[in-house]
Amino acid sequence: MRLRRELLAEFSGTFLLVFFGLGAVHAAVLSGAQAGLWQVAIVWGVAVALAIYAFGAASGAHLNPAMTVAFAAFRGFPRARVAAYCAAQLLGAFAAAALLYSLFQGLLSHFETAQHLVRGGPGSQMSAMVYGQYFPHPGLQKALGWADEVVSLPAAMGAELVGTALLAFFVFAVTDPHNQGGPGRALLPLFIGLSVSILISVLAPLSQAGFNPARDFGPRLFSWLAGWGAMAIPGPRGGFFTVYILSPLLGGLAGGFLYETLTRYGKQERSEIMTRPRLIIVGGFLGAGKTTLLGQARQLLEARGLRVGLITNDQAPGLVDTARLDRGDEVQEVSGSCFCCNFNGFVAALKTLAARGREVILAEPVGSCTDLSATILQPLKDLHRQDYRLAPFTVLLDPGRAGEILNYEKSPLHRDALYILGRQLAEADRILLNKADLLSAGPRENLLNGLRRNFPQALVTAVSALDGQGVELWLEECLSADPAKSGRELAAVDYDRYAHGEAVLGWLNLTAEADWSKAPEAPAYLADFLARLRDELVRRSLETGHVKALLSTPQGQYIGSLIDNRREAAITKISGTPGRGPLIVNARVECEPEVLEEMIRQALDEAGRGRVALSIKDLHCLKPGRPNPTHRYSQVVQ
Repeated sequence: MRLRRELLAEFSGTFLLVFFGLGAVHAAVLSGAQAGLWQVAIVWGVAVALAIYAFGAASGAHLNPAMTVAFAAFRGFPRARVAAYCAAQLLGAFAAAALLYSLFQGLLSHFETAQHLVRGGPGSQMSAMVYGQYFPHPGLQKALGWADEVVSLPAAMGAELVGTALLAFFVFAVTDPHNQGGPGRALLPLFIGLSVSILISVLAPLSQAGFNPARDFGPRLFSWLAGWGAMAIPGPRGGFFTVYILSPLLGGLAGGFLYETLTRYGKQERSEIMTRPRLIIVGGFLGAGKTTLLGQARQLLEARGLRVGLITNDQAPGLVDTARLDRGDEVQEVSGSCFCCNFNGFVAALKTLAARGREVILAEPVGSCTDLSATILQPLKDLHRQDYRLAPFTVLLDPGRAGEILNYEKSPLHRDALYILGRQLAEADRILLNKADLLSAGPRENLLNGLRRNFPQALVTAVSALDGQGVELWLEECLSADPAKSGRELAAVDYDRYAHGEAVLGWLNLTAEADWSKAPEAPAYLADFLARLRDELVRRSLETGHVKALLSTPQGQYIGSLIDNRREAAITKISGTPGRGPLIVNARVECEPEVLEEMIRQALDEAGRGRVALSIKDLHCLKPGRPNPTHRYSQVVQ
């Protein structure tokens, strides 16, 4: 789903870019509407800026195979996506050319008649130039009486290579979050567009200044189909591949390489990160979607070439979150107590990941834990300032729970459990309203405005951890923020209510094994188990904090999630990779631990009857004890 959205954005962004840019070329050549090269160049620049503004958040708005290849080589863009991005860009450019032809075909015919041109014949590059590119610039060549030889094939290749290299260099410069001289995120598209305009105004007389294989080849292919034939491909002097495809690709790589090696912003920052990893702590109540957000964040960070570590946390071992996130040695689990009550264990996990070269560490505390600013953030700022660079403390919030904490609807949670959620939000630097993809504009804005009124100390925005909406912008802010802006609030916490809010929840972590190769309906089993459990919880009037189940089968990995009793369980295939692994269940329910264990065992047995025989290998069932933090600061550490 995410890749499909990115490809649609690349298609649409390149379509806009080429429609406006080539539209200006059509207007200039066929009607003289633009007087001079700079007027066409500035339209191209504005077109680039508008396309980035429109689609940058969805795909990064590469809009150019040369940029995509450079990002893959030097910025960690996934190489498996390069071909798909380039294809989307090519199709967008082709579609824009087709639309322009349908609009301008009358003017094209009139121009060809007036200039005594036969489409596809000698000299018809004068009309074909509104689609593909030629060297030297056909309009200037005719006006100034140039011979073909004034711009040789090597000179045209050099113009495209140098132009694209400079463009890539500028793109790398303005998109580098560690370049303190950059224009900032809001002005970034404008400066990239201006770079394009300047380069066109200098180099267009030589080669028409394409700097973009999709921008040239998509429209050139259309013109070949529309009757220009060999005048389009291979062109009157050949070279369409070497000049307008190969040279820009090499230029993009050269520009990226030069930026990385000459400016050293990235190298300096990487050196600093290696000694001081960026630490992003994401809190939030049970069922908010923290693990999904961390997985999405890891993917985006790794796409930048950063090495990412994760820390999970629970009152007992056997976490679904750990099994879901772990791919080797990048996940540490702190179990047995929350981060605040085992601060030394949390720091040990941080040190392990830092020693393994993790440049960004994402940490997810227990979902029923609060007072983290006083017990985690302030001690880190005081005792480990030189070891880690803290990001603003983020609290993730489920929209259903948001309505409850704002008193828009009655909460089925015990009032002391809801108190914990309120204290989490009161100490947050950032509040992310999750699952924005499930909310229409009106309800979403209503929740956001309510949160902003009730928790004015925090920056409140909406994201979708599942499809990535808003996540990249949040990450950008986390990476670039001053560590002093982390933990700016200390919330007043009544530890009696806090302890009781945790104690009303029974906690269960269970690991069971079965032969899933003989149970192809494993996802149906997972859905059946959670549905039976939900029915029993409703029957007994016991509210759910969160129930997670992870199942790894030969057909793939599946995760089931039950957030509360009002919503049906969601079953998601999180990996297409076949595997063998246990069934892991984590349950947090407002009941006694022994009652929770009874209901879980019963639901597992009933769902498995006639399907599969489960063998429980590990089970922890408990009621959390009173929080006893290792440290608790009474003032914000500056």
